[in-house]
Amino acid sequence: MSVLEVEGLTVTAGARRLVDDVSFTVGRGERVGLIGESGSGKSLTALAALGLLADGLRAGGRVGLAGFEGNLVEAGERARARIRGRLASMVFQEPMTALNPTMRIGDQVAEVMIIHRTRPDRAAARRRAVELLADVGLPDPAQAALAYPHQLSGGQRQRVVIAIALANDPELLIADEPTTALDVTVQARVLDLIRRGVAEHDAALLLITHDLGVVATVCERVLVMTEGRIVEAGAVGEVLARPQHTYTRKLLAASRLTPRAEVGR
Repeated sequence: MSVLEVEGLTVTAGARRLVDDVSFTVGRGERVGLIGESGSGKSLTALAALGLLADGLRAGGRVGLAGFEGNLVEAGERARARIRGRLASMVFQEPMTALNPTMRIGDQVAEVMIIHRTRPDRAAARRRAVELLADVGLPDPAQAALAYPHQLSGGQRQRVVIAIALANDPELLIADEPTTALDVTVQARVLDLIRRGVAEHDAALLLITHDLGVVATVCERVLVMTEGRIVEAGAVGEVLARPQHTYTRKLLAASRLTPRAEVGR
């Protein structure tokens, strides 16, 4: 069963087409990587799917999401707002842009549950927030809940964003370059957290990255994107062992992986 269905998705800026006829699915519990260089259209694809495009950009095509009847591309902002944080959540590259600097961490985690009414009251949401902070590995979660974002490290802030994203047991988690701003040692822990988190919540994952090593570590299937189009798709092990498209081979040559690398765990 597909959690996310994208059919003929386009993103345009005036007469310029930035995403061109993109189609793919993500199944329940599946971990799919969408990989490409900066400017390939991968982040725009995710933003279009959730109705988060900047002013001046326009989406076309169809996006279907489990639990929502209709086409998300054509849905109004009120309908999209009900979906974001409930049926689908997104983890962005820089957690400081996703967190409110003047609001305590625990209140920010609780807020998404209060907005979507997935807990009976504020007290229950705050208790669950502390549990979620513990789930994502923050030391002394009760104390972390009282902190402000600037009082946490970059890796800890990203853990908070993941806790917020998983708070309402979404059908789909989209992670857009979630480890780019982190140290290498922290990256591995955050990727493991994302992988375990989606498994425990039975969520589908769309992981957007420029790093084939990240895809090999986390994902089962990969979509390769360049110049607004998906040019290759398949099981991670198959695509990385026997890349068919010139662009995929270029990405592989530039990575630390080899065609014989053990991938797709």
